[in-house]
Amino acid sequence: MTRFGREKPTYKAAAVSALVGFSLIAVGYTYLQIWPDTWPIIGMSLLALGLLATFLALPLAFFTKPKFSRPDTNTLRGEYDRFHSDKRAIDFDEHAWRLFWYEGEDLRPWSCVRQIHDMNTLLVLTTETTHYWLPKVALEHHGQLARIKTVAETALKNRELLFTVPMRPSPAVYISATLFHNWRRRYETTLLWYATATLLLYWIIFSDANATKTRPLWLLALAPLLFFFCEALYYLWNCFCTDWSKAAPKAEIMSDCVGYKTDTVSWIVTYRRLSECREIPGAFLLYFDPQNFHLIPKKGFSEKQILQFRELISKRT
Repeated sequence: MTRFGREKPTYKAAAVSALVGFSLIAVGYTYLQIWPDTWPIIGMSLLALGLLATFLALPLAFFTKPKFSRPDTNTLRGEYDRFHSDKRAIDFDEHAWRLFWYEGEDLRPWSCVRQIHDMNTLLVLTTETTHYWLPKVALEHHGQLARIKTVAETALKNRELLFTVPMRPSPAVYISATLFHNWRRRYETTLLWYATATLLLYWIIFSDANATKTRPLWLLALAPLLFFFCEALYYLWNCFCTDWSKAAPKAEIMSDCVGYKTDTVSWIVTYRRLSECREIPGAFLLYFDPQNFHLIPKKGFSEKQILQFRELISKRT
């Protein structure tokens, strides 16, 4: 099925600007070293343009917005004709629902429901493996929309609720969790970029061998700290730019799962699906897949609830 929606931002313009800037800096510096007394304005101009292009890469990267991809109508129509055009019907009661079509039927108990998506034209019921797309027009025509939503939401909440905690993290917790996650998952790449940027900065600062004024060696330790500060500043900017109104305001900690709810989606994730759980001073990081985590701040927990939650996730298997 064709996937569409929000795509990751492309940093092509920022990368080109940075590469051009580095190249101009290298050419300008080389020119001044080889021909210091021949038209030095050329070397200085190249250095100035290189610095300008390099610093221009920062706002280009910061203000790059993700694009929204949407397939054309012919592609969507073709997928509909191939996969979804056969007539289907649904029958349900308080215990289960049955979806049947020309070639067979699918019977599921309501306890299998994991997500409920209340979209503009569709009501989507999701289990661990399958999405069930139910047109609202058909359900409303038979007067079943409100009833099936009520039954599905009741089944989703039919679990032992222990307590609820707020989900909005503080900027410090958000930065700490993101740094922890990215350094653990991509530490080789991060160290490589840090080393490259540090060597470049050392080359710019300490390359003047004929300088009469010596520079203190403690400046060498400032470069990695400066880059780390810039990385944290970038995550802080992301934190303030995130539209938290679209995220779940609280997490419902239940005996066998964690539940979330927004204006359009209600869903639960069972503890047995946890592949990994990490704890940092301000939050729990729940990994249901290796590349993404659910951030649950600790500020809404009591000491007893923290111990109880640790016990729940430790017994997930």
